[in-house]
Amino acid sequence: MSSKLDTALGEYLKQIKQYALLTAEEERELAFQIRARADAEEKLAQGAISLADYESTQRLAAEARDRMAQANLRLVISVAKSFRNRGLPMEDLVNEGNVGLMNAVDRYDPDVGSRFSTYAGYWIDQAIRRAVQISQQMIHIPSYLIEKIGKMRQAMAALEKKLNRQPTLAELAAELEITQRQADAISQAIIACTSRKQGSTTADGENTLNEALEDTRTPAPFEAVFSESDTQFVTQMLDRITEREALVLQLRYGLDKRRGKRMTLKEIGDAVGLTRERVRQIEREAKQKLEEYVKGYM
Repeated sequence: MSSKLDTALGEYLKQIKQYALLTAEEERELAFQIRARADAEEKLAQGAISLADYESTQRLAAEARDRMAQANLRLVISVAKSFRNRGLPMEDLVNEGNVGLMNAVDRYDPDVGSRFSTYAGYWIDQAIRRAVQISQQMIHIPSYLIEKIGKMRQAMAALEKKLNRQPTLAELAAELEITQRQADAISQAIIACTSRKQGSTTADGENTLNEALEDTRTPAPFEAVFSESDTQFVTQMLDRITEREALVLQLRYGLDKRRGKRMTLKEIGDAVGLTRERVRQIEREAKQKLEEYVKGYM
């Protein structure tokens, strides 16, 4: 398997080596051409330039954007390699890194003085890191909900010490001064987080999201507090999206009983007759719907 991966990566590297690296001066020139695109839109609205000048500026900006990205595709490969064996195939890591690269191209300010590769490295790393974190969860837990999870776990620990037993949801809701419905929603989020294997770490020793949420003051297990099982929770969430969206998530995260393993975007596309990019869009839309559902439930 690894040899096939290395072969595919080698072929991709051969393809992108045709793009020459840029000097610092070339980077600045291209960056200014890209930034000129926004200025041209404002000038056109003010009648300061002709439509022909506007179109010429847009064309040059698009060409500069492509050249800047192409010259830094090898940087994406370099960053993506450090995320191997983290739950996503190399192909997906590179794709996500390319998304980060394009964000960097659009945001880069040549007046700052740093080389583009230094700036882009951050955006590439963040894009890949976020994709890896999402792949390790059925649903991406929003930051505001992570804070509520932390507060509930602290309340659970305090109440258990005070009552000498595990508290009920009603008692937790009263302690946190929230409704029982809100407490139930937070408890379901905790179930989603704790359903993964405990104590796992990444290849470079970095803690996973599950450990980041863990409060050592709260004794495990938490299952006795919550009445719903992991399976019921997942089923309830998948009922909130379309059948096709649910199928994509099931295949993506190994929830399909017939296959029982995680599949890449390409494998899912082949299975359901869609392109890899369309599968990616469906996955993203499904996650957004589920996140909005959790947010609305709160």
